[in-house]
Order: sequence, then structure tokens, then C-alpha cells
Amino acid sequence: SGAKKVIFTCAECFRTFKIDYNEHLGPLGFEVEHISTFLLPYIKDGKLTFKASKKRVTYQDPCRLGRHLGIYDEPRELLNSIPKLELIEMDKNKGNALCCGTTAWLNCDIFSKRMQTQRLLDAKKTGADMLTVACPKCEIHLKCTLNEKTNEPMQKIDIRYFTTLLSDNIKENK
Repeated sequence: SGAKKVIFTCAECFRTFKIDYNEHLGPLGFEVEHISTFLLPYIKDGKLTFKASKKRVTYQDPCRLGRHLGIYDEPRELLNSIPKLELIEMDKNKGNALCCGTTAWLNCDIFSKRMQTQRLLDAKKTGADMLTVACPKCEIHLKCTLNEKTNEPMQKIDIRYFTTLLSDNIKENK
């Protein structure tokens, strides 16, 4: 296509292109960047602004974005750029964050469910009304666990992809 840069919203896709494809296929001929690092300069120079949101949000650090690529602060900076949004950290965050319990889409066994349930309880413990994620596997599997009949007694928490949360709050510049 002649593209010089490809921007990823998916943590695993970004990691695959940045690390795995380069390692196994050699140079790709284009840059790759995660949406969180791509958007920050636009926020810093005022080209991208957000309307206020009174949401109380906690953030799930995706394994592939955080531990594999060292991107911890940029998603938080983006979330903190939404006026009045309160970002509340879970006890285990950044490099100490717990995995959502899902790997390689292979299965979702009892051990995965326990990890997912624990992470949902950790998120709820913060007092946040929303858990935002930057990995589609985290989103799908945490939502699945939250909505299972066995978890009906557990208080619900809204789970939203962080780029959706950002786009829902974009302020129109006139």
C-alpha cells in the first residue's frame, strides 16, 4: 500500500508486528505505533481535546502492551486528559498488574475464570464504575466472566475499550 506507518489499537497486534514479525520476517518497511503513543502529541498541542466525564475509571494493563513493550504511562495520560474523569489505580497495576487470565484464545478453563474473576473483583474494589482495557482479549473474556450466571451476585462494572471511552468523549473543535 505504500503506508509509512501503521497505528494499532490492539495490544497483541501491535506486539506481533513490532516484535514477532520483525524477528521472523525481518524489517517490515513501515513503522508501527500504538494508538496511545500516537495520540499524545495531539493532546499536548491542543489539537485533540475531550469533553468532561464524571466517570470513575480503572485501567487494566494488557500483558502485551505493558510487560512486553513497556507502555504503561501513555494510556493513563490519555485517560487523565479527559476533564473530570477520575482514574483510580488497582492495587496491582503497571508491571505488577495481574493478567486477565486469557492467553492465545485457546480455552477459558477454570483457572482462567478464577484469574478473570479476581481481576474483576480488584477493579470493583477501587470504587470505579468502569474498567477500561486496551486489549480485545481482556475485554471479551472479562465481559464473558462478568456476565456468566455464576457471577450474578457480583456487582457489575461497565467494561469498555479505552479507545471507545476516548472517542465517546472527543470534544468537537469549532
